[in-house]
Amino acid sequence: MQSIRILFLSGCLLACSTQEREGQETGGAAGLGDAYMARRVTGVWLLSTDYHYQERCNYLPEEFVRNLFHLGDEVELTRYTELNSCELRWGPNKIGFYLESEKPFESVYQSEYYFNKLFDPKANQIADQQARAEPALSGPAPEGTNAETPASTTSSSQQDSTRGADPNSPIEGITKQTPPLVAPVQSPSAGEAVDRVGDKAIWEPGKKSLHVLYNNHVFSVVAQMPGSQAVLKQGSIGLARLVIESVNGNRDPRG
Repeated sequence: MQSIRILFLSGCLLACSTQEREGQETGGAAGLGDAYMARRVTGVWLLSTDYHYQERCNYLPEEFVRNLFHLGDEVELTRYTELNSCELRWGPNKIGFYLESEKPFESVYQSEYYFNKLFDPKANQIADQQARAEPALSGPAPEGTNAETPASTTSSSQQDSTRGADPNSPIEGITKQTPPLVAPVQSPSAGEAVDRVGDKAIWEPGKKSLHVLYNNHVFSVVAQMPGSQAVLKQGSIGLARLVIESVNGNRDPRG
């Protein structure tokens, strides 16, 4: 009787765990997941979120900031730090660094969505529209995965010969190149796109602020001080690149 009772309880636990697992996996099952989820690239979710940023003011080395923004030695800087920010102030002026979260976002998708929501909202609308319009790349409609192309029985030299006289012409059956993981800036409401800074960057001249998306990180650099927009923008770009190198571990911002 005791063995029968144990067997019965084991069966119940197994059934319950199976139902829970099936319920959790239904959203990503073949043919049942949304198209946006199906196109997500594996390996972009952090295995651990225990990574911690450095002390915020480490990203604002005083001598580096002085040289970058052409501040003379006579300017006396006062440091103010909070949980996710650091500012160097003098009089009514300040240069600051601001993280949007205490630790990196769990995936590039989360950080990009958050960045777009704050600084480039049209990009999220376009991404949602494209996800609804395009078929999923899994389940019963695998168009785009090259699954519909029959296996080739010809040699590589025979396949190359199909290009004819032009070696750069496409080979039949090869799908298009995978789009970049992060979409380019669309049309920010209050700023302008900045190239070659992180994955996305937007300069907001009204607030003298540079907003940056880099992998799982979203941060801003501000330079609220006298000076031309060109000088302040270039200084903010230089500081943002220092932050990116520091987050990567390629450079210690303290020198």
